[in-house]
Amino acid sequence: MKKVRYGALPGAAAAACLLSAIATPVFAQSTPSASPFDPVINFGQTLKNNGVYLDLSYVEDVTGNVNGGKETGWMPIGNAAANAVFDLQTILGIPGASIHIGFSDRNGIPVGAIAGSPAGLLQGDQGPAKFRLSWFYWEQGFDNDRLDITAGRVNPTFDFAFSDISCSFVGVICAQPSSWYFNNGSTPYPSATNGGRVNFQVTPEVYVRAGIYQHAEQNGDFTNAGWNWAVNSPGAFYPVEIGYQTSARTVTYPAKYDVGFYYDSSSYTKADGTAGGRGAFWAQFQQAVWRPAPNSPQILSIFGGALIYNGNSPQWGQYYLGVYDQAPFYTRPRDTIGFIASLYTNNSDIHPNQKTQTMFELNYGFSVIPGITVKPYTQYVIAPTNANAPIGSKQPSNAWLIGVQFVIDLAQAFEWPQFIPH
Repeated sequence: MKKVRYGALPGAAAAACLLSAIATPVFAQSTPSASPFDPVINFGQTLKNNGVYLDLSYVEDVTGNVNGGKETGWMPIGNAAANAVFDLQTILGIPGASIHIGFSDRNGIPVGAIAGSPAGLLQGDQGPAKFRLSWFYWEQGFDNDRLDITAGRVNPTFDFAFSDISCSFVGVICAQPSSWYFNNGSTPYPSATNGGRVNFQVTPEVYVRAGIYQHAEQNGDFTNAGWNWAVNSPGAFYPVEIGYQTSARTVTYPAKYDVGFYYDSSSYTKADGTAGGRGAFWAQFQQAVWRPAPNSPQILSIFGGALIYNGNSPQWGQYYLGVYDQAPFYTRPRDTIGFIASLYTNNSDIHPNQKTQTMFELNYGFSVIPGITVKPYTQYVIAPTNANAPIGSKQPSNAWLIGVQFVIDLAQAFEWPQFIPH
């Protein structure tokens, strides 16, 4: 759930040194450490014992459009994030309560600006550069978290149309299928708005989830810094989802199936004027189809989904299908391979030059050590759309992109405990 980017690699390293300096006195009287990083590792456990959970991460994408599109070139982008959870059950004795706060900093322009692709985010962590409050909310669980409520400065990014492999891809899907961000006024990560959601576990595997979020005056451009807490709004975003999900820890072939819909009451501009109210329906699946043993890290899964839009949105739909292989080689248990293909159907009133667009991505996640991953990838776009071109003008040719993503997650690298609701 934590995406982080540009300008943060030096900051992450500095944070690690600072934490090491802070942690060292705590363990000065202990047995000498077997590793110079033990004080930092132990610091995470000390934080947990005091009800605090910390996560620092950084991601850098370097992508080049090497052929086709509007023009060729390279576009590096980055995202840095710092997130903390305060477990109020431990700190203040409030059962099932926690406060979550997150910050992010981004820089860079997505390569889609030169490849030509408004229907899909070729890079999901683009700028504009801005330091943001990503979230600041209260989470309250009841009945052993069978009922779970969040409220505050939030966004629907990780609660709706999301799966645990969504952001294994650089483009096409992260965290939602990419057309989501161009067809409604919901606030995407890393921005924040007023709102919240309710989750009810009908059974340990079946859930029902609904949310309401203040409409932020943006449409997928990530401009909201999260500091304007005004309650007046031109509309609201109402998502609902029903799903079934199992875990690799409890079943041999884990799966996730979900269906949902949203209604966006905000006004928007269409070809013949301004209108209000639009929505979408979605259905998604993720299913493990091969695993050599119940406890094996090797899991081969297939996944796919469809989103259908109304209300004269820029796209009428997005349809995708893919394969995700965890631990493709027995000797590389943390490596991954991902492939996805996605078809976008455009609204001809908004994109008159191009009825459809198709995108593919293939990537390999190479785990250097836990918490540090290098992911080379390639993307191919058939019929990239240039939304600003005059009607009847020539569209960009098919685009081929190559790149590499660098991921640093200090919480994972230093084995800091992660918060799990009570």
